[in-house]
Amino acid sequence: MDMIKIAMIGIGGVFLALLLKQQKSEYALYISLAAAVLILFFSVNRLQIVMETIETIESYIQVDGGLVKILIKMTGITYVAEFASGICKDAGFSAVGNQIEMFGKFSIMAVSVPVLLALIETVEGFIGT
Repeated sequence: MDMIKIAMIGIGGVFLALLLKQQKSEYALYISLAAAVLILFFSVNRLQIVMETIETIESYIQVDGGLVKILIKMTGITYVAEFASGICKDAGFSAVGNQIEMFGKFSIMAVSVPVLLALIETVEGFIGT
């Protein structure tokens, strides 16, 4: 049922923005931005369910908690970068949106270095024994 609400918020925001775009284009941008932020707010509420599930999975299997946190950070960076980039591109600032995407990719690379090092240590352990 929540998906229908979110879809209606998105579609309603787009239709309202399209109606206002011809008279006041800046208001259309504000309405689409408000709809996007409202949908993001509802999405963050769903994030709590995902986090609880990840904690449950982590308790069942023996995985380093630091690695799971890194994966969560990488996912968060991806979503935030995509969201901000999409808003910038919709506002007509594609160059800024592209720079946000590039920074997001570099951030993911920087955060993932410990995972890469752990993988290399594991492979070295298999080869060395």
